Amino acid sequence: MASTTTTLTGLMQTFYDKKFLTRAKEMQTYDVGAQVRSIPSNGGKTVYFTRFSPLAKATTALTEATNPSFVDMSTTTVSAVVAEYGSAVKVGTLFELTSIDTNLAEHVDVIAQNAGETVDELILAALNNNGTAQLANGVAAVSSIAASDTMDGTEIRKAVRTLKLNKAPKFEDGKYKAIIPVSATHDLRGDSEWLDAHRYVGNAEAIRNGEIGMLHGVKFYETNNEQLDVNAGAGNVDVYSTFVFGKEAYGIVDIAGTSSPKVYVKNPNGGSTDNPIDMFSTIGWKVHFAAKVLNSTWLIQIKSASSVGAN
Repeated sequence: MASTTTTLTGLMQTFYDKKFLTRAKEMQTYDVGAQVRSIPSNGGKTVYFTRFSPLAKATTALTEATNPSFVDMSTTTVSAVVAEYGSAVKVGTLFELTSIDTNLAEHVDVIAQNAGETVDELILAALNNNGTAQLANGVAAVSSIAASDTMDGTEIRKAVRTLKLNKAPKFEDGKYKAIIPVSATHDLRGDSEWLDAHRYVGNAEAIRNGEIGMLHGVKFYETNNEQLDVNAGAGNVDVYSTFVFGKEAYGIVDIAGTSSPKVYVKNPNGGSTDNPIDMFSTIGWKVHFAAKVLNSTWLIQIKSASSVGAN
């Protein structure tokens, strides 16, 4: 539906404060650990990533004057298919001329927000259930997660241990990363291990770019775009996912610099046959995008309950 003087009547008022109210926005977080894999244009839409497997340790002594037996190299291939995503709105000319939304700035901002939140959701969908599962308190199944099985420092230590045993590389700062839903943050921040680690640490340095702190060598980034499995636990407990990962655990594909959404604002064009008397403008966004888990053993998905969850 187009933005017109009747569909968005609130914007026609001239007496009210012309500062727009802040909209509810998601914290776009899931790209903090993504490795960007660039490919040139005209290279096809299916991208293949190849990873060489480590060789077995050569612990048998060599025989003097005898060459060792040759061993075979092995590889693992992961593929990702790039697709187009986007959305657009139509803005009536009369609305554009009379609305307090000068130069359609608010329309553009809403479109840009939609693009960012869509990409965030696409990355989350790629991560969900494609890593290594870790269930809170070591329960046997997701359906056994009880209301008391909440996020704490012990779960983080377990995840770090798994990453280290799986030889997951750390990021350039020597740390692992985690993306944690706000409902799980509530419990982790109340845990004694978190409190002890942050008791004498100033918040100004720790909280930036969505980063909320560090524990056991893991930097935490909070998101309100929660991966929530409704009623999945015991007694219909809601289950939340926290992702702890190393470098190269997952990636996004960039085709000739097009992995970031682009916003398009098109004003009436005299040569357009579908808008012969310039009745509207259009605003939209588009992105060429693919997200993929590259090594499932380097991505730990901790599933837990929340003491502030719906159930």
